[in-house]
Amino acid sequence: MKKIYLAVCAIFSLGSLVQAQSFSDNFDSYTANAFLGTSSSSWKTWTNKPGGADDIKISNAKAHSGSNSLYFTSTSANGGPSDIVLPFGGSELSSGTFTMSMYMFVDAQKKGYFNLQEQTTLGNGWSIDVNFDSVGGFDIVNTTSGALLTGTYPQNAWFKMSLIINLSTNTWDFQINDVSKGVFQNSYRKIASMDIYPIYNSSYYIDDVTYTITPATPTTLNGSITYVDKIEGRLAGSETTPVIEVRNLGTTAITSASIEVDYNGKVISKLATGLNIAAGALFSIPMNDVITIVSGSHALTATLKQVNGSNDDNAADNVKVLAVNPIIPAINKAVVGEEATGTWCQWCPRGAVWLKNMEEKYGEYFIGIAVHNNDPMRNSNYDGAMKNLVSGYPNMLVDRGPGTDPSAMEPDFLNRIMVAPKGVIRNGATYNSATGELKVSLTTTFKAAVTGNYKIAFVLSEDSVTGTDASYNQANAYAGGSKGVMGGFEKLPNPVPAAQMVYDHVGRIIYPNFSGLSNAYGNSVNANDSFTHNFSVVLDPSWKLNKIHIIGMLIDPSGRIDNAAKASVAQAIANGYKAGTEVLGLNQMNVQSSVRVFPNPSKNTFVFNRTEMLNQAAVLSIYSMDGKMVYSQLMDAENVSVDASAWPAGVYVANIATQTGNVQLKLVKE
Repeated sequence: MKKIYLAVCAIFSLGSLVQAQSFSDNFDSYTANAFLGTSSSSWKTWTNKPGGADDIKISNAKAHSGSNSLYFTSTSANGGPSDIVLPFGGSELSSGTFTMSMYMFVDAQKKGYFNLQEQTTLGNGWSIDVNFDSVGGFDIVNTTSGALLTGTYPQNAWFKMSLIINLSTNTWDFQINDVSKGVFQNSYRKIASMDIYPIYNSSYYIDDVTYTITPATPTTLNGSITYVDKIEGRLAGSETTPVIEVRNLGTTAITSASIEVDYNGKVISKLATGLNIAAGALFSIPMNDVITIVSGSHALTATLKQVNGSNDDNAADNVKVLAVNPIIPAINKAVVGEEATGTWCQWCPRGAVWLKNMEEKYGEYFIGIAVHNNDPMRNSNYDGAMKNLVSGYPNMLVDRGPGTDPSAMEPDFLNRIMVAPKGVIRNGATYNSATGELKVSLTTTFKAAVTGNYKIAFVLSEDSVTGTDASYNQANAYAGGSKGVMGGFEKLPNPVPAAQMVYDHVGRIIYPNFSGLSNAYGNSVNANDSFTHNFSVVLDPSWKLNKIHIIGMLIDPSGRIDNAAKASVAQAIANGYKAGTEVLGLNQMNVQSSVRVFPNPSKNTFVFNRTEMLNQAAVLSIYSMDGKMVYSQLMDAENVSVDASAWPAGVYVANIATQTGNVQLKLVKE
């Protein structure tokens, strides 16, 4: 049966009566195999088409109570097609208390999922995504904060899932079978509906859904600490400056606030004056000192000591306590995030924002690479392999694990950063400014004995990449803000003109190929064994040397990235170049046959033909035997003629630089 009713609660504040709105549905009043959307006006579909492709039929196969429930499953890689929405009273809730519960049954080795929408217009913001994985674990994430809470749930059995949310103070309590799994704060401050959508490999039932909305009752002078930023998700040993968010829950404007933060025995205080926080408004106040995140679980307590120079009306909401239990990264470990992206992809700004967020948050522990598809920054070797591993764009591979949305990569990163690497890489380099040749050495020192086919791969990435033509325009679904906040892209047009776009983390080359050099270390390696591999590439003249990063990857026999190292060219040169085993890039051996030059020898003109390489950007540079460049140009046609009539007779070297390899040809000038 279904119930929607108003319950009058005996709570009075400033003479106001608070009414709580409640809802419940156990689906037993509906006919089995009938569509939910046509059976109930309370439930909607994402497209608002009852009985349509995204509606769901009532199931009588299994139930927690009575005979009926909802059964969600999908075998499609993209999930769906059912997509069911339960609005919370038809409004956006940003204050008061909201409680909801439902019973779930996730089949063995299958997944479950739902989310809370931030706004009444669907798709404008996901307050939380709740994922139940196939091995009994759950994680709660959103696109701004990343991981909010993780834990376990009972699989292949009915369990009660509850959320108790104080929206006024931004306190979210997630419970399984009435036992709290953790309390968290949320960067999203509103909820409007629940969306139930079966992701790939889903098989789960939902029954006995309830919610209650209790409105807030403001007092005269009342401030609350609603969010502590720059704290959660930090790694042990990192430093951060807390930012304290204060909300005005009273009717009087807040003009000053005294704040204290206590963590691991260190107390920092701040008196913020000159404020003007209106009723219901939020204001972020950065503290004036840093704290160092330490290993182990320690409470961080943020207290609003005074408001407008005095105590406020409700001391109960003046304190926010966070359990800070940081991840301890493995020694010398770095995690690689490879993003499948393209300028044509309207959702790919999300990937760019999350690469930036992760790099800012985790520094040298995270190495981001943007692998472009079907745009001017595409590297055919990288993209050719990457697109076969992802189900769509944008997509993220964390250490070459399963693909995930960029906004959901943080839990994967946190799991991987704790895994002790088998080897550590040191990047070295030398650079010839005359020829543009970058020679790289990757020295791998193993920390443990290993067996099997471990591989090495070399990547160049570039930041601050720009272009001028329309192919550098970035499609942008976030334009106008209707799809929520996304790192500033919501303030930009669709598409974002090339003149306004700067692309970071661009994957320029990968040698010898995506999988890495097979058996780079032999089948058996002892701890402390060290190996050096050398790579050479002539840089495209359009690339910015000071924005290029050298990345070395150690890839294990399963194809996962065991460890990686990243260095700027200047850092790698400072580390020193070390001679070792020469590694040729993909096609670097046979690409020689893809370019012909005629006549050769020649007295006046050399003609370069590259019929088989027309799909690649190429730069032709010609050097005399003493290393001086005598000619350089972009090869933008099938045949390129070079006037050599003024050159002294002798031997010259022509270098054609491409992203898949370099071609060197000997020229004889008569």
